Amino acid sequence: MKKSLLLTMICLVTGATLFAQRGFYGRDVRLGFKIDPVFVNTLRPLENGIEKDGSGFGVNYGLMADIQFSDSRGAFATGLEVQHASSSLLYKDAGKGLYRDEAVGAEQSYKLKLQYLQIPLSVKLKSNENNGFRWWGQFGTYMGALIGSRLDYSYGNTSEENINAMNKTNKLNMGLLVGAGGEYRLAQKTDLYFGVGFENGFTDITKNKDWKDDKVALNRWALRLGVFF
Repeated sequence: MKKSLLLTMICLVTGATLFAQRGFYGRDVRLGFKIDPVFVNTLRPLENGIEKDGSGFGVNYGLMADIQFSDSRGAFATGLEVQHASSSLLYKDAGKGLYRDEAVGAEQSYKLKLQYLQIPLSVKLKSNENNGFRWWGQFGTYMGALIGSRLDYSYGNTSEENINAMNKTNKLNMGLLVGAGGEYRLAQKTDLYFGVGFENGFTDITKNKDWKDDKVALNRWALRLGVFF
């Protein structure tokens, strides 16, 4: 709860600062708020003996900022958002997993619940406006700092839930960001923003020295919903 309140304060302060500036080196800056329901969270292992064991739901929320190009048909898109993700892994290889020694060859199931403070960095290209509507496409990257990690695990008759896993999880998450959607003009300076996006993780979510599982990346599909002011 304390972390959530702190993050909310950071978002509000940052938003107030950006609104006060209303520009960036002479460029027009559009600001907004977003909430992205994530309908697919998948931890993707690259080594044999480990399988995806279900996808979890999640959500992103925070601030958006579009630094407009001179012709208004494109922008450098960034912001500050909180990301929640959860997904499960099944370890069938006795030599892998956090509790491989205690499991004595039994299959191990792990569910990670992750929280990041994330900054997207991308280029957004837009079509011409027609009756208040325009299409957009987005391509770039993102950087996320881990601010919360909880773990549920089970093997044989042993299980435990909601244990702190900050020291078992990579503190940084980066990847490819792509998306597409539309904007609709609601008022002179108010646009409804919507679409779909994909995040393809590059970094290893789990730490190899503890998990012994090579690389496990986080992939996500999300709806994009927000309002620009």
